Amino acid sequence: MQIQSLQIGQLRNISSCQLQLSKQLNIFYGDNGAGKSSLLEAIYTLGNGRSFRTSRHAKVVQAEFDAFTVFAQFNHEQQKHKIGLMRHRNGDIQIKLNGDKVTKLSELSKTIPMQILAPEQYELLTKGPSGRRKLMDWGVFHVEHSFLKDWQKALKILQQRNRALKQVSSYQQLEPWDKQLIPLSELIHQKRMEYVKQLEPLYQDILKSFLPQLDSTFSLYPGWKSDEKLKEVLIRQFQVDLKTGFTHSSIQKADLKILINGKPAAEQLSRGQQKLVTVALKLAQLNLMQQLKGICPIFLLDDIGAELDVKHQQTLLDFLANQPENQQIFITSVHLDPLKSLIKGYNKVKVFHVEHGQINETTNRP
Repeated sequence: MQIQSLQIGQLRNISSCQLQLSKQLNIFYGDNGAGKSSLLEAIYTLGNGRSFRTSRHAKVVQAEFDAFTVFAQFNHEQQKHKIGLMRHRNGDIQIKLNGDKVTKLSELSKTIPMQILAPEQYELLTKGPSGRRKLMDWGVFHVEHSFLKDWQKALKILQQRNRALKQVSSYQQLEPWDKQLIPLSELIHQKRMEYVKQLEPLYQDILKSFLPQLDSTFSLYPGWKSDEKLKEVLIRQFQVDLKTGFTHSSIQKADLKILINGKPAAEQLSRGQQKLVTVALKLAQLNLMQQLKGICPIFLLDDIGAELDVKHQQTLLDFLANQPENQQIFITSVHLDPLKSLIKGYNKVKVFHVEHGQINETTNRP
């Protein structure tokens, strides 16, 4: 999976740019605020339909315009494709893939898989379970595409169940929804468990290269007490659900818990160590998808020098230098010097200088 060419218009401080990209390593350097992260934001939008920096679409569009645009040519499964995306200030979106309209954002994610490591994600351990659950489900979806259909069906039943809670007076009246929800929830949990079981050893191996002294494991919380059957939980919690009008226990409450010596990582680690755990988790997902599906998601690394010290920057760069030839990587950095060892290790590399929203390929090398 590689993007060959990219066009961006009216996105933040990038008024217009056209780039021919390397199939392997692309580096964008320049001062803070120059537009480096905005470029990665544009690429990320191609695979997700939204920004990784904000949920407010109006903030991404240049002030005097109604929408931003991103176009790209890319290779996927040995075939060439074209994609165009227009995201409006009010949130409306138009997408065309090879001339055909795309109505589901999940099609983008399946067609242009990508993983991102950016400052916005380094609080994964300290924030609520939503971010960890989404990260886990991203991986499950790419390994098992049927997961999305199961999840969407379960979510629809959950919504119906919550509406029914406002109308019923006994659990028997609610039971028809639970007869559908319970087997789906158990199936989704099983798929999550299988994914996490395969991910954990890869994560542990990568984490050892960053923090060799740590013993870290996963614990998957299904969304209800794991020592109880979901049916028993839903019956026991019926009065609470009835009072509040929503379902307290099910797959939408799942959490991938990261443990150090059996205790929550956020309580055991320094902020710097927490960042490295996040790095290891993301890289493990990248490797697992390569191993299981033979697909290399595009990897976006934003502002490597802002969050990692020099030693751990080098460990990360060494890891990236050993990726398969068909792994495309985009990195932003204020300076080129920290990336010199990585650049020298690649045959196919392009370096771009970013200044005031202008992006120009350069022959400069550190």
